[in-house]
Amino acid sequence: MDRTTSLDHAVTTATVPSTEPRRRWSDGPHYPWSPATDETWSVATHWPALVAVLCEQVADSSGDLGGEIERLCKHGLLSQGEAAAMRRSVEAMRASGQALQQIVRLGAGLYNLSPDRVDLAEVARAAVRERQREVLTRGGELSMDLHRAEVWVDGAVASGLLQAGLDWALGFSSHVRVKVEPGDGGEPARVVFRGALSRSRARTPATGTRRNRRMNDNLHWVLLRQLASCAHLPISRSSTAATESAVVEFPAYITVAPRPLP
Repeated sequence: MDRTTSLDHAVTTATVPSTEPRRRWSDGPHYPWSPATDETWSVATHWPALVAVLCEQVADSSGDLGGEIERLCKHGLLSQGEAAAMRRSVEAMRASGQALQQIVRLGAGLYNLSPDRVDLAEVARAAVRERQREVLTRGGELSMDLHRAEVWVDGAVASGLLQAGLDWALGFSSHVRVKVEPGDGGEPARVVFRGALSRSRARTPATGTRRNRRMNDNLHWVLLRQLASCAHLPISRSSTAATESAVVEFPAYITVAPRPLP
C-alpha cells in the first residue's frame, strides 16, 4: 500500500460540495477543491486549497526541471556529476511537495485503521535498507539498533512513520541511527530516530552555544506528527549539543473507534 495515499483524517475547515468528484479514494469528501467563487475568501478558511495548489505546482515544476536535466545530459551540455547534484535538489523539492500533500490529505478525509500484529524491528529494517545505498552514496551513514517489538498497529501507519522519521532526521543530519526498543514491564515499545549534528550546526563559532533548532522543523517532522496523531501514538523530541532525537511510542494495544470510509 502506498504510504502517501493510505490514510486520511477528517479535520479540515474547508467547505466544499460533497458531490464533487475526487481524484483518488484517499482524498476524502473534504479534499480542498477550489471553493466556489460566491464564497467569501479568507486564507484562514481556505488554506488547505492553497496548500493543495502549491503541492501540484511543485510537482509540475520539479517534473519539468527533471526533464530539462535529462535533455541537457542527452545533448552533452551537462556532465553526469553536475546532473547528479541537480537531481538530488529536484528530488528534495519533489519529496517536500509530496510530504506537504500527504499532510493536507490526512487532515482532509476519513481514515479507517486496521490494527494488526506488526514487528517494528522488521518494518524499521526494511525502511533503512531502502535508503541505505542512497545515504552511503552521499557520504553519510544510516545505522540500526533493532530489537524485536511486536505491537498492534496499522501496517501502513508503521511504515509511514518509519519513512517520515528517516526523512526528518536525514533532512538535517548525514549520520542517522534508528533504534527499536521493546516494551518492558508494561512500558510501550519505542522507535527512536537520532541524527548527529555537525559541529558547525551544534555550536556557533562565537559563543559555543547551540544554534536555534527551528531549522529542523521541516515538513517531514510535521508529517511524522500527523501520522502519530492519526494513530494516537505519543511522540516527543529532545536535543543535546551533538544530537537531535524523535521518539514514537507504541502501546501494546491501540484502540481506535472505526469509522467507515466514504
